[in-house]
Amino acid sequence: MTDARARRVAVKHVATVRAARGMIHAMDDDRLLLDRVRSLEVHRRDTFFSLGAVRPLSRVELPSVTRGTVTPDGGFVLCGEFRVWCLAPDGAARWELSEGIWPDGVRGDRVRGGVTVSPDGSLAAVVKSTLVTDPSLPAARVGDGPEGPRYGPDVLLLLDTATGEVVGRQALDVPALLTAGHVWHPDGSRIAVSCWDFWDSWITYWMALDGDGPRMLGRTTMEEATGFLPGSGRLLTVRRAEGFGGVPEADELAAYDTETSARVAAYDLGDLLADRGNPSLTHPYPLDAERFILSIGPRAGDAGGRGTHWLCDADTLRPHGRLDYPEHAGAGHTVTPLDDGTWLTRRGRRVDRWALA
Repeated sequence: MTDARARRVAVKHVATVRAARGMIHAMDDDRLLLDRVRSLEVHRRDTFFSLGAVRPLSRVELPSVTRGTVTPDGGFVLCGEFRVWCLAPDGAARWELSEGIWPDGVRGDRVRGGVTVSPDGSLAAVVKSTLVTDPSLPAARVGDGPEGPRYGPDVLLLLDTATGEVVGRQALDVPALLTAGHVWHPDGSRIAVSCWDFWDSWITYWMALDGDGPRMLGRTTMEEATGFLPGSGRLLTVRRAEGFGGVPEADELAAYDTETSARVAAYDLGDLLADRGNPSLTHPYPLDAERFILSIGPRAGDAGGRGTHWLCDADTLRPHGRLDYPEHAGAGHTVTPLDDGTWLTRRGRRVDRWALA
């Protein structure tokens, strides 16, 4: 056993609340977003921690195959397979993304993954496919066999959350075909986009947002962007051993300086995954400028479903030690940092709030 795996980091329990199942996201200092898959709810933090998820400030039911996020005033930006639209907190329609983005009115252009909103709430990001309808034009990918739809490179769109106007766009190298995700820098100056398909695994791009739309800074392959470290331009990525032919297997954390695109740090996760870790559920969550929590989910088939959490150094990526929870040691593998040094974990309907001792 390595020194890092032997060390423990003391944790103190702050609070417990019972809440409906769903992913919890920190919106700002006062509010939380509860994503219940079939609905989205906005809650005041103080009410949530005292009463649970019983008095949402706003709520919206989600149609099938719909994802969404929240605007600063408690409204919602939503996306389906072929739609992006915005609702007010009371559910009234605000806007729907213009049909003009679908070439020749063809509804074959799909939204890849979900939609996210910038930290200040002014922009929404979404990745859409580009269907190639002209048989004389080349296509980057053909889906569903040789006679399937022909796609060109995907496009990142930046939308004004107030009006739905497209205020920026950036073509990406290839179509994802399956999904795409994006993460914002806490100050809104950067965005990273990761696209995944069966041929190339993850392709990740990072861009600057400086008033003239997105400006491409760099890219990497085989790695998924997971978050920016506050107070710097560093981007954290995860590489997972996915079994792509001819590519060396690796489970690895890395950090990139997004200004220079230099890979400034890397850490092999092999030791931490050795006991029972599940690479597909490995995810770092920035806690502050100096530290992040690395969550390693339980191995598939683990009846207890217990993940492990490690406090890691943001500079070297190496673990200080495993978080030693004083109770309820089976804290769920997902983590919600709250920007005040505390974080949330969930197990079933139980939500716990923690801090370093």
